[in-house]
Amino acid sequence: MKFLGEYFPLVVAIAGSRIDAAEMQEMSDGYEKYFARGERYTVLNLTPRDFQMPDHAGREMVARWMHHPRVRDYTKRLCIGAASVHRSILYRVAFNIVMAFDKPAAEMKCVATLEEGIDYCFGRLKAEKLAMAKPLDLVRYELIEQVGPLL
Repeated sequence: MKFLGEYFPLVVAIAGSRIDAAEMQEMSDGYEKYFARGERYTVLNLTPRDFQMPDHAGREMVARWMHHPRVRDYTKRLCIGAASVHRSILYRVAFNIVMAFDKPAAEMKCVATLEEGIDYCFGRLKAEKLAMAKPLDLVRYELIEQVGPLL
């Protein structure tokens, strides 16, 4: 997992092609940096075109990490909302079903396009009155140019 930190308080997390132990370690290490800052943020999770649906072991690793008391505590205190961008309708349906029964520590939304994800995150930033260092239109343009081709 790769993190684009230059847009904080918008955290942009770009997944690898599959969820395995190495990916989970990268994710954990990446979020630890944001937990240590102690500042509120929103998350834009992106999955590349070659992303493989996680198998049972992958789903279990993610769930175990997300439900760890320490991760839940930091997420509840710091994360103002997260959008996950997935092209696959099957993934979005499965995500929404899981979220209907799960109790995530922060509001999570699964969307089909990068633009929808950006809109959600910008809406959360505005609602919480968190400012970005760059104008939102410039951030939108940079993200579409930089990560749009990956999705």
